[in-house]
Amino acid sequence: MSINVLASAPPEDSHLYPTLPDFRFQKVNEISAALNKEIGHYRSVAKKYKRAKKVVNLSAGGPSLLSAIFSSASIGSALSVVGLLATIPLGSVGGGFALASSGLIITSRKLDFKIKKHQVTLVIAKRDTVDLLLSNALSDNQISDGEFQMIMTEYSQYNVLKDAVRAKLTRQSSRPDVEKIKKDLRGGIEADYRKK
Repeated sequence: MSINVLASAPPEDSHLYPTLPDFRFQKVNEISAALNKEIGHYRSVAKKYKRAKKVVNLSAGGPSLLSAIFSSASIGSALSVVGLLATIPLGSVGGGFALASSGLIITSRKLDFKIKKHQVTLVIAKRDTVDLLLSNALSDNQISDGEFQMIMTEYSQYNVLKDAVRAKLTRQSSRPDVEKIKKDLRGGIEADYRKK
């Protein structure tokens, strides 16, 4: 009786060397997920601001109308000698309503600013670009270094543009240092890669 010591087939390489997930693919998926999350956030916040603006605009009409009524009543009572005592209280009430209406109009303008700040067109454009680059890169089931760099450039451009839009809307002058942003982004990716 003999025992066959040799295996009939060589061991599979997959057991010795497990396939590790591609860090580029993981990073691109994280970027796409982050952009999708920002789109959802911006849409929900813009929706809330639009609702608030609608309520403010509707409620600004009432004080405006009451201000006009009380002011005209004040002028009418001032013209008649009999209603001279009612002129000051009617004018004060009309002025109070005018002040309330002005405050609501200012609030409406601030809400317009917030709605503009939370528009999602930039995020959608960059997400679509990243998704297009990703689908082109995955035609051969891998992301090359050049394709990965293009995707990372798009994402860094998105961050630069987002900061520029915020600076423009808040009237701050800012000149983003694109090279510094790229360097920081590469450093973060390399740190993530080293951890794995």
